[in-house]
Amino acid sequence: MPATDLVVVDIAAWWVTAVFESEGFDRPVLFDGRARAPSGVFQGSGVYTAGVAALTTGLANPEAYRPDPMTLLRHGGPPAAVAAVLAHVTERTGRPAALTVVTAHEWDRPARARLEQAAATAGLPRPRIVSTAAAAAAAPAGSGPVLVCMAGSAWPEITVLDGQRQLAATAVRAPGAPAIDEALLRVAAARGGAEADPDDWRLTREIERARATLGLQRRAAMLLPEPHQAVVLTRDDLAAAKAVHLDRLPDTVKLLLADAGVDRVGTVVQVGEDAQVSTALSDLGLAPAQIVRDPHALLRGIARTRPPARRPWWRR
Repeated sequence: MPATDLVVVDIAAWWVTAVFESEGFDRPVLFDGRARAPSGVFQGSGVYTAGVAALTTGLANPEAYRPDPMTLLRHGGPPAAVAAVLAHVTERTGRPAALTVVTAHEWDRPARARLEQAAATAGLPRPRIVSTAAAAAAAPAGSGPVLVCMAGSAWPEITVLDGQRQLAATAVRAPGAPAIDEALLRVAAARGGAEADPDDWRLTREIERARATLGLQRRAAMLLPEPHQAVVLTRDDLAAAKAVHLDRLPDTVKLLLADAGVDRVGTVVQVGEDAQVSTALSDLGLAPAQIVRDPHALLRGIARTRPPARRPWWRR
């Protein structure tokens, strides 16, 4: 395998996507021919495994599966779990000379140290750590501060950045209202006569699958635990779950700009295609949103914004 110059990895809540640079070309990392892999890990006999095999085993042994090891790591979880995911990626690319890891949010110093430990455990170089918002802000052309909006599984999240520097960030969240995925789970449970357990990752995974289907179709089936039958969720269900939060978008943006210390933004970026979010953003009177539809494009954008190499101390 040719030498790999750079690997950029996004370990999101449910899926891993990655790109790599080799001999001057960047390519998506493929997992058994697919453009993404499950991000969870299965722990058996003290060893973590990742990928489709881990998910398959986890469905039969759900108590030993961790669907979102990055969030666990951020809050003090084991670096070995994320190390397994990083190793799963780089088994398909070769050991890179440089590594960038995209995180959902800005991380504090202790969490970043745990991520660096995870990379070291996987035998990889110390990673450059970039938030999803910073990666999105690197993609578009434009000047001035950038507002990035991500739909999110729980509620929309917005960030204002100046270049790669985060000025302010917040969630677009209606007080007292359930998160989007939790609201959908309650609807599904009521229709199926089941218990809505948000801590059961198998149910939240079904919600995620249904939401992806509703992006293409008006109806989506969702499986419930036995003996319950499958139920159907609709786009109207999803729209209602999001609307209660998006109604707060105008006030939230005003407060966010004030916190960021800016009067206006030059560019608006929306991560992922979502017509309801696009409409809410256009109603704000801001610049038309540039939509980043392909997660690999997001990763390619941040790959092209590598910071300049630091000069040796004796040459400064």
